[in-house]
Amino acid sequence: MATTSLFMEETAPCAALHQPLQTCPEVLSTIYTAHYRHVLQVCRRFFRQPEDAEDAAAEVFLKLHTVLETRDEAVPFRPWASKVAGRHCIDKLRRRKREKGACVDGADLSEVPDYSTPSPLSQVLRSEERLEVREQLIRLPEKFKAPLVLRYYKQMSYSEIARALKTRLPAVRMMIFRAKEQLRHNLRREQCGKN
Repeated sequence: MATTSLFMEETAPCAALHQPLQTCPEVLSTIYTAHYRHVLQVCRRFFRQPEDAEDAAAEVFLKLHTVLETRDEAVPFRPWASKVAGRHCIDKLRRRKREKGACVDGADLSEVPDYSTPSPLSQVLRSEERLEVREQLIRLPEKFKAPLVLRYYKQMSYSEIARALKTRLPAVRMMIFRAKEQLRHNLRREQCGKN
């Protein structure tokens, strides 16, 4: 049975490889490329800061592969992805609100010690964390290392990175998304090795 669904066409590589849907990077990459802009627009409706919307959109795609199998095939993919993105943004805003609500309102703060200057131990731990992140960043393949350095150390926008690397904006978004994933994975693995 032939289908015109964009999503069904995108799953063809996985079917050919006899892999479960959620482990097929080709499909996830295709979905990301095809739907990132739309998901970002949904996220922008919830967040004022562009960085917050970009982070939320990236988190939606991290989450998306875990909920793909729960999707009702009768619902077109884009509206379904919009619903997932909207729910994710609402959850994120609720978490923020709870965190703000956990702050002490009207309490006598004169008794609370001032920790605005980190203790020597905190400074050492932060320094070690930064070194660990840099160490793992150095170990990343060059295609992942360059966009992360430009984004987080040089404070360049995605458009500036695209120009500097002579590539398209969607490719930069995908590289940074995958680079952050790889970096997180490496850091977790390093932490597990130490424990």
